[in-house]
Amino acid sequence: MLGLTCRFSFPSFPVVLGLALLVSACASDDDVEGPTFEEPSTAIDYEVVLEGLPEEEMIALAQSSLAVYRQQEDGAQSLAFLKQRAKGDVALIQKILRSNGYYNGSAKVKVIRPELPEGTPEDQRPPPLVTISVDPGPPFTLTRHDFQVDNPSGTAPPFSPQGLGSPVGEQARAAPIVASEGAAVKNLQRQGFPYAERGKRRAVADLEENELEIDTPVVTGPAATYGKVRFSGLEDVRERYLRTYLPWEEGETFDLDQLRDYQRELLGTDLFETVRVTPPSEPPDTAGPAPLEVLVDADERPFRTIAVGARYSTDDGPSVSARFQHRNLWGENETLSVEGELGLQVQHFGIGYVEPQYLRNGQDLIASLSLRREEDDAFDDLTATAFLGLERELSPTWTVGAGGLLEASLIDDDGEETTAFLGGLPVFAEYDGSDDQLNPTTGQRARFDITPFGGIFDDEFAAFLLLDTTASTYFDLTGDKKYILAGRGRLGSIIAEDLDTVPPTRRLYSGGGGSVRGYAQRFIGPLDENNDPTGGLSVAEVGAEFRAQFFGDIGGVIFVEAGSVSEEMFPDFNEGLQAAAGVGFRYFSPAGPIRVDVALPINGRDADDAFQFYFSIGQAF
Repeated sequence: MLGLTCRFSFPSFPVVLGLALLVSACASDDDVEGPTFEEPSTAIDYEVVLEGLPEEEMIALAQSSLAVYRQQEDGAQSLAFLKQRAKGDVALIQKILRSNGYYNGSAKVKVIRPELPEGTPEDQRPPPLVTISVDPGPPFTLTRHDFQVDNPSGTAPPFSPQGLGSPVGEQARAAPIVASEGAAVKNLQRQGFPYAERGKRRAVADLEENELEIDTPVVTGPAATYGKVRFSGLEDVRERYLRTYLPWEEGETFDLDQLRDYQRELLGTDLFETVRVTPPSEPPDTAGPAPLEVLVDADERPFRTIAVGARYSTDDGPSVSARFQHRNLWGENETLSVEGELGLQVQHFGIGYVEPQYLRNGQDLIASLSLRREEDDAFDDLTATAFLGLERELSPTWTVGAGGLLEASLIDDDGEETTAFLGGLPVFAEYDGSDDQLNPTTGQRARFDITPFGGIFDDEFAAFLLLDTTASTYFDLTGDKKYILAGRGRLGSIIAEDLDTVPPTRRLYSGGGGSVRGYAQRFIGPLDENNDPTGGLSVAEVGAEFRAQFFGDIGGVIFVEAGSVSEEMFPDFNEGLQAAAGVGFRYFSPAGPIRVDVALPINGRDADDAFQFYFSIGQAF
């Protein structure tokens, strides 16, 4: 509908007061019994027939909004009550007609209770039938839609109704008409008129020609440019840092969308509970372009957080983790993270530092130092890694980064101890068009990693190039984020002289909870004489998962995955393709989905376990 006005009436105060006094005067704690009511009779069932609506979408809207449909499952208290319910739906049918361009339509209802021959048992009587008969009439055509811009300065841009999406020359549906009016106001707000608003629409219908004409007044308000930016609510966050995110310069044409973008950027720093970025509530008293002060009101949140977690798999056993983070060391969002993991096979300690807006907008300085000890079927190692690099956000979906790392490892491979001292120059590009980090339901993700390595391995010079690519995609099958089809793939290669020139810690592996479930960690691919994985120079993985949310926060998944690892530089599948399938349980907690998966190898080898069990937080991919 293009417009709707509702009025409600209430009993007058004297009437209400009189009733209250009457009830209180008659009340007694001793000998006056309370009123008694008869038990309500069982509601009667009924059927509904809808005739005459010309479009499927209108029928669907009527079936979801009319009271005779919405309350059909509960029945009606009586036949008279059912008639009143049906009559009340006539006005709503007419609104549905007009909102779709049928301005001369009508509707009527009938409630009929079939008569039966005398002596027929009451329980054999058919239910009452509600018949809604609609005469839509011909659809009206929108022949003219004029935007009457009220701008004393005369600097407002002209509008094209069709360019704004108004259905001129087409059926006069309300939704695109209203949307085009909103687009006109937004265009003005983006072009220096932040106080623009729509006036009262005037529509004239020609009932003989079935045509509609509309005039939409738009008041621009005064033109404006950017003035000073004033902050309030800051205590520990420096104003200087927040100004690095400003997408405008003082004196530029005012654009209300940029204020919203700036507000999202500040919220994205994770420093604030709330942020409001607004122009003054009252427009300036001038017709010409005037500088407007921008008001930024922020409420800081606690900067220190502690998080703990746990996971379990039949291969790695249980592990617990903890993380401390300080997001505002010196007032400009400098973030220090200290994290650790303690498990039966993996122990890890790491320190990380991030300095945002480093040298330019959207660029972060990243530094980390980690110490990791791992006991695995593939190898045992103690590794220390230092990294320093830059990450830059090219767009809301694309991030690139580069840096340098130094790594020292003490490796025990089947009782043979070796050392590796490597330097690397990792470069990556990452795309994330998904809608959620822990529980994606739509969009795609991809990451491309290239890292040249050089150094000393087993007392000899080693040099190799690592190439690794992963991608995933997500489809919302029903549009309500309850039934999701997800797919994942990975391709990786190491360009090296041969496998023995690459330390076991840097070879490619497959298998495990974040790879191919159903196989032990790193267990897919070639095995040595002790049935321990040797890793390879290439890897290929593929997987698909169907996710369903059944009851409230409870859901489940079924999945199939496969992977291959080869000693050749490019996947050749000579070692075979190991496949697995499984099912899982999901509890969709506020912190993210809690995941429990059980997977079985489809073509497992004698060395493979019969099944694998996983417990963690977040979807598998």
